[in-house]
Amino acid sequence: MVIVQLRAVPDCPNLPATRELLRDCLAELGLPPNVTEIVGDYPSPSVLVDGIDVTGAATDAPAACVLAPPTGDQIRTALLAALHTGHVGQDDTAAAPSTQTQGSAPPDDPIRVDRPRRAATLPDGLREVHRTVLRHFAATGAAPSPDDLTRVAASAGLDPVTALRRLAGDDLVAVDQQGGLVAAYPFSPTPTAHVVELGGVRVWAMCAIDALGVPSMLGLNATITSADPQTGEPITVTVTDGVATFAPLATVVVYAAIGATGRSADTCCTTINFFTTAAHAEAWIAARPHLAATVLDQAAAVTLGRDIFGMLLT
Repeated sequence: MVIVQLRAVPDCPNLPATRELLRDCLAELGLPPNVTEIVGDYPSPSVLVDGIDVTGAATDAPAACVLAPPTGDQIRTALLAALHTGHVGQDDTAAAPSTQTQGSAPPDDPIRVDRPRRAATLPDGLREVHRTVLRHFAATGAAPSPDDLTRVAASAGLDPVTALRRLAGDDLVAVDQQGGLVAAYPFSPTPTAHVVELGGVRVWAMCAIDALGVPSMLGLNATITSADPQTGEPITVTVTDGVATFAPLATVVVYAAIGATGRSADTCCTTINFFTTAAHAEAWIAARPHLAATVLDQAAAVTLGRDIFGMLLT
């Protein structure tokens, strides 16, 4: 699936019209309205298709309101070019991570970009157990109690341990040897480096991409707090009406994995993190040559989180 980005400086007066124009162009071509909006230091507004500005302008130009916003013809031409190469409209696969800079080879699929399809193929009762677990985390910030799990599993004719182990077979959750929850992606029942605030509820995410996927999955505004593992510097991502604002503005995400097989909790959840700069990310990767790793820019990271978790409850 193509990555379509709409970038703008804060309070750009031309953003609403360009947003509407972009949506009209996508609809006109019969393409899905999957657009990642990012507010920061960019030429504003600017529309990028697969990382290329539709006007031909440099994507690293100084932040400023542009004199001539993208036109409908420019947007349609860029989308048609992507369509011609076979990228647009392939909704049956999640977007592969696009990179800003790259360390060693990127991981294959330890984060399970096919997680929505795995969930969609569950038997109805087991699917409801999965949904209930995720909704409980979102509403309370904690894992459901054994009594909660017993009640919902009983409606599917299952005991809670069996239900969780069946979900773990598709890596939709992770469990310990006693059948207790270790993860219910994107949520963690124990503290992690990534805290997501949802209207007064604090919940931990398993990794940086999972944290970015939470507001998309729930359709809620959120504030994500984390820290750069290389320097300890704080990082905040504010998601408002689907638009992610990163602080510091140069924040990136390292998508790294120990291996491509095994459950996500073991292979990548501790190695997918926010970094304040690409230089910090690359230094962290260089010190860990055993990892398959790549550096994602903000748009790619937001898109990956949305593609994995955005449809998980629908």
